[in-house]
Amino acid sequence: MVKKRGANQRTGGKPFIEWCAENGERGERLANEFREELPTELTKASHYKAKWKCLNCKHVWRAKVCNRTNSNRPSGCPQCANYAPASETNNFLAWCEKNGELGKKLSREYVDKDKPPTAVTKASRYKALWKCEECSHEWRARMTERTKSVRPTGCPACPPPGENLRKKRDRDE
Repeated sequence: MVKKRGANQRTGGKPFIEWCAENGERGERLANEFREELPTELTKASHYKAKWKCLNCKHVWRAKVCNRTNSNRPSGCPQCANYAPASETNNFLAWCEKNGELGKKLSREYVDKDKPPTAVTKASRYKALWKCEECSHEWRARMTERTKSVRPTGCPACPPPGENLRKKRDRDE
């Protein structure tokens, strides 16, 4: 058997198949997504870029075994994680239309001339140009930081939401 480059046979800890068997639903899902021959020769910490096929969207991609078995932030299907390239249905403008007031506000503040809003996704690391509706300040920020569901970033020149209320309350006391 030819040793696969980066396979780390038995040197990176527990064999991948054994790890899958011990890790319940997650292990079973990874074993089912694995699309290589002889996974018994790989360990859970292997740096070998194996082929995977998503059980949800059927997307096929390559990723290191260690990145898929990582306990802190395991990698998953890039297509399901919105890392797919922008398309007619997967782009920032389409996201804005589906996301109410936040989507409308961000759509108005997006002023980047280099890339139209249909050429980037909401999860992109692209630093777009934004212009604040309140103070007209322009700045660059990553798409993913402005569109995240929990505490999205705003204009760096404006006070954070609620700060004006705290100042007023402090003055009144």
